[in-house]
Amino acid sequence: MVKYGAIAVFVKTPGLSPVKTRLVKTLGTANAEAFHLAAAKVVSAVVQNTALHGYYAVAESSALSYGNWQNMPCLWQGEGGLGERMAHIYNNLLQQYAFVILVGADSPQMTASHLLMASNWLADKEQARFAFGPSFDGGFWLFGGNRIIPLACWTQVSYSTADTGAQFLGNLQPLGEVQTITTLHDVDESADLVLLHTALHDLTAPIPEQVEFRQFLEVLLRPDF
Repeated sequence: MVKYGAIAVFVKTPGLSPVKTRLVKTLGTANAEAFHLAAAKVVSAVVQNTALHGYYAVAESSALSYGNWQNMPCLWQGEGGLGERMAHIYNNLLQQYAFVILVGADSPQMTASHLLMASNWLADKEQARFAFGPSFDGGFWLFGGNRIIPLACWTQVSYSTADTGAQFLGNLQPLGEVQTITTLHDVDESADLVLLHTALHDLTAPIPEQVEFRQFLEVLLRPDF
């Protein structure tokens, strides 16, 4: 029996993979890793406030039992570049679920409403549909779909560039109808932390984990920190 919908949160494990390397330059390794773990905790809490079946997509096969990844089931991302790894998780989950959503761990201002919007769109089994959440930096923070996607659509994209999202979207559009979800900031540079703090502050109904994370950011942003 095909289940409703799944969502996978892509994470890396501190100590096993470099984490938030551009943040490391200004925050230091320990604080950049703490940011990643804290943000992932918030995203998983948002996921668990929905009807979606949540998973961590873990970069390292040896970290599936890592303590911070135990509040949701873990899947290994597999080998290859980001395109191959997203395709691996997406295709495997789509064999079990009506649709699949992929998100990163660095947009903790996402809400259950964002995920509900994507889910409602993708739940129409009769039509090939995709959901796309663009980032202000030209990438994307969310992708979802209810149809298998050729591997080339994932791999023929230059990731971490100003037009990553446009490239990926261009590959998708011939395959089905695309619904755009709210544009959000993700975090790559230290300047993004201020924008993220503002976004969290502006949430009308933040969950407790988002309030706690906003306070964590305020410590990171202190001039004397």
